[in-house]
Amino acid sequence: MNSVIEKFGRIVDGQIADHPARSRRLLTTAYRLNGWAGKHIFKKTTPSRLALSDACNGVIIRPLEHPQESAMVSLFTPCELLQTFGMAPMFPEALSAYLSGAGAERGFIDAVERRGIPETFCSYHKILLGAAETGVLPKPRFIFNTTFACDANTLSFRRLAEFYGVPHFVLDVPFEQDETAVCYVADQLKDCSKKMSALLDKPLQEDVLRQTVQRSGQTLSAYQKYLAVRAEKSMPDEMTSEMYAAFALHVLLGTPEALHFAQGVLKEAEAAPAKGDELRLLWVHTLPHLDSAMIDLLDFNEKCQIIANDICFDAPALTAVDDPWRAMARRLVENNLNGPAQRRIDAVLEKAKQLQPDGIVWFCHWGCRQTGGAAQLGRVQLEAAGFPTLVLDGDGCDRSNCPPGQMTTRMQAFLELLEGKHDSVHL
Repeated sequence: MNSVIEKFGRIVDGQIADHPARSRRLLTTAYRLNGWAGKHIFKKTTPSRLALSDACNGVIIRPLEHPQESAMVSLFTPCELLQTFGMAPMFPEALSAYLSGAGAERGFIDAVERRGIPETFCSYHKILLGAAETGVLPKPRFIFNTTFACDANTLSFRRLAEFYGVPHFVLDVPFEQDETAVCYVADQLKDCSKKMSALLDKPLQEDVLRQTVQRSGQTLSAYQKYLAVRAEKSMPDEMTSEMYAAFALHVLLGTPEALHFAQGVLKEAEAAPAKGDELRLLWVHTLPHLDSAMIDLLDFNEKCQIIANDICFDAPALTAVDDPWRAMARRLVENNLNGPAQRRIDAVLEKAKQLQPDGIVWFCHWGCRQTGGAAQLGRVQLEAAGFPTLVLDGDGCDRSNCPPGQMTTRMQAFLELLEGKHDSVHL
């Protein structure tokens, strides 16, 4: 399989410079085939996760085929507004992960580094910028992003708005968590909606928005219930499933597909067997789902399971929605990743106490300064609370930053350490 992916990636790379539209068609075809294969051939995971995978596949394809019906967003953008206007999201983490999954990331990274983007910039954003500036990624209708939780957001989206010549809406999220900040963000959301309405020549249906935001709260609530049940269950799965869950709990929030996923995975957890002697990991930040050695080590491993990812429990669940604007704003302001790094560390520690993992992996994705900067502070506090923690350097989407076996060697050593502690507890 790896040789097929590498060959396909070389074919796409070979078309980028002179035939970007052909590269786009190749990728779109590959994603359609991937969606078909996921439903009919590679059916290892649960039905709810398979359905979510199919929904995510559609989210990738639609902006490539119908760019004027899409908006480029950041992962934390409240996309309920887009759904109300009938627009599809296009976002760096998904696009880059899919391009990397096709083995095609290198050409896009090289293209923007030649244009002056530093090597140390976030790989997700480098791939996005490369796909756009080579002409492979078509022009969206507009760009809509938040200022947190990533420094690359402000830089990348401003550059792309200038490159494409499209309207650019920015939600400035204050560092503080208080009612003044919530009101400030809510007012910005209302202003953005008016501008989008004028741009798209569509009225905003506030009753539809309210129903959509209520569905978001129900989705987050169902997923939090799933995590509570998951603490006592054995459910081996793949790293990619955790990334799909992160998409469902962010840019797909408010969609029926995201709610069906959260409710479905909760039912699957309730029906799953009780946990046994397997090692259980709590993961912080994105996952290196492209590293074949890590895939062999962690995917569908009954002896070692990832039970939660902190990007999937970063936002509060607000099921009672009287004011959809304040609900969306509160979800941003009170997000665990907003504000000082201590808020994220505290959230991870609280969830660790609930789930009782054998160990925690703090993954420092290449170019993510917020995650890397907090890693050692987090490790010290988590270990002081009794949770062995591995700070793992790597890349979520660029193979050149993942030397074969290097991450896996450190992970294996960590798992051996956990096994020793685990066995001594169960003697």
